[in-house]
Amino acid sequence: MSNQIKPKVSLGVDRINVPGVLARATLMQTAILAALALFTSLPISMPAFLLLIQAAVTAQAASGSRAKGLVAIRDTKVATLWTAMRSLKTYVQGLCDATDAVTAIALIEQAGLLVAKTASVTKPLLAATFSPATGLVRLAVNTMLLLDKPTNKRTTYTWSWSTDGGKTWSAGVTTGYAKADIPNLPPATYQFRVFATVGKVPGEPCQPVGLTIH
Repeated sequence: MSNQIKPKVSLGVDRINVPGVLARATLMQTAILAALALFTSLPISMPAFLLLIQAAVTAQAASGSRAKGLVAIRDTKVATLWTAMRSLKTYVQGLCDATDAVTAIALIEQAGLLVAKTASVTKPLLAATFSPATGLVRLAVNTMLLLDKPTNKRTTYTWSWSTDGGKTWSAGVTTGYAKADIPNLPPATYQFRVFATVGKVPGEPCQPVGLTIH
């Protein structure tokens, strides 16, 4: 299981913002067409995508007359276009997930899409803290980083530690939660690590983190 965070693709507009949807779709069509060699297995051809854009633009213009039924027709055309946009977004995300972050960002931009904003503060993959008052070491893992993606399968976490720089590791403890409290560890410099078992498939241990107990 990889711990690398891959850039996420964003359309940068809400479905209800019809002018914004039309503008984003037009930009996507122009950008992808200009870099077509990079996108060899598109879920919809650019000529077909252009027809969807044109149909939605025409329906949007007609809906301004407020004649009966024209708004409903506009909404149907835009919904069809939105579905195609989302399929292209999913396709580009798949390309991004299969490459490095720098290349992924370039692909997103060359598809006329945006890189989704991420939180300015990211939780560490694994955190280890010691409470002198209780004598407990509290371990907590960022499951989004450890697992790469959400899962509905039963997941357990196996925590272990080393006092010889990672040469040997304890048998550790297994929990059904992304946190664990380890009691009664004697003073020493420790390294802690964790791996997840999804269903019956164990993953690789994460990079260890250090903690000194005095």
